[in-house]
Amino acid sequence: MSTDPVQPPHCHARARRVLAEVTAIRHELGRGADPRPAPEITGATPREVYFEALALWRKADRLAAEVGGGPAEPPRAAPLLTELRPAHVLGVLDAVVDRLAAIRARVGVTEAAPEPAIEAGRQPSDVLVTIVVAGRELSRALERPFTPADVYGQVTLASAYAARLVEARRLSAPPPAPFERARRPEDCYRRLQACLALATVQVRRAGHDALDARGALPDVLPGDVFDLASLVVGELAFLHALAPQAGAVAAFQPGPSGYRRPADVYQLAGTLEAQLTALAG
Repeated sequence: MSTDPVQPPHCHARARRVLAEVTAIRHELGRGADPRPAPEITGATPREVYFEALALWRKADRLAAEVGGGPAEPPRAAPLLTELRPAHVLGVLDAVVDRLAAIRARVGVTEAAPEPAIEAGRQPSDVLVTIVVAGRELSRALERPFTPADVYGQVTLASAYAARLVEARRLSAPPPAPFERARRPEDCYRRLQACLALATVQVRRAGHDALDARGALPDVLPGDVFDLASLVVGELAFLHALAPQAGAVAAFQPGPSGYRRPADVYQLAGTLEAQLTALAG
């Protein structure tokens, strides 16, 4: 039994508060709810929840900027990716709450949502599902939703981690995937699902737990692909942290990458899939 004071039920309560505040903001802005069912996720760890919470913060930060909420420092990075705990997740969720407070002040939502009661027995998977749903609701509130360029930046980062792992194992780097025209977000989503599956195999081979996500997502939007790409980044960053011989990755958050289409994301995700396949061999 862990002696840490912060446990998944605490994170779940905070994530539910975040969802309630996001819902109130979305309603105030006159935007409809996301009608799609919640994802089916089991076996998640604090590591995966942490990276999805970072994606949620980025959406909240973008909305805050849109409504004039002022700048904010990003959440403090966890000291070691190999030792991520619920307390680190809670820290990111607290940063999300702060951004939502700035948004509420600008759009006229006067009351913060109350903190829900802590439900014993809640697991990291429950926290992750709630964060994903909150992220979908935030996407509905954005004037400038996440785009393929945002996704491309995340996949670029994941591919950089994978490249360092390929080099560290003295494997041959696969060539870039061929470019295929007229790809759609759902094509990118399916390819990144394959990347996540390959990455989780590597995590389990290294002796660590990893999530299991089931079911297809209907009506995929770039924001959904960004969320999935964030999970892939988290798994690759974790594998990189487990390999001290791997070369450093220059930037944790890549800068703007210019105009990109889903076809560009699809191509880069294909390269990433080839890198992960090489690692699996």
